[in-house]
Amino acid sequence: MQSQLKENFRGQPIFDTTVCVGCGLCSRDCPAQAIEMVEINGKRYPQLNLAKCIFCYLCADGCPRKAIKNSIVFELATTDKSSLIIKPHINA
Repeated sequence: MQSQLKENFRGQPIFDTTVCVGCGLCSRDCPAQAIEMVEINGKRYPQLNLAKCIFCYLCADGCPRKAIKNSIVFELATTDKSSLIIKPHINA
């Protein structure tokens, strides 16, 4: 029997770039410095390094647009650290 994860489980943070305004508060609030603001098409978006993330969700607490959500994705083990850098996905 597999147990269900709780609704407020802190898995991989999910960034919704459609509502992000590029203010950078998530990057400023991150105690692990896991979020870097990168410029794409003249607008700033958060880029997350999961190798540094401590899953505290202070980034989500400080986001004025609620663009950062929690997920139940927790199987993040890898031998390739570059796969842990989550680049912003922009729908053109």
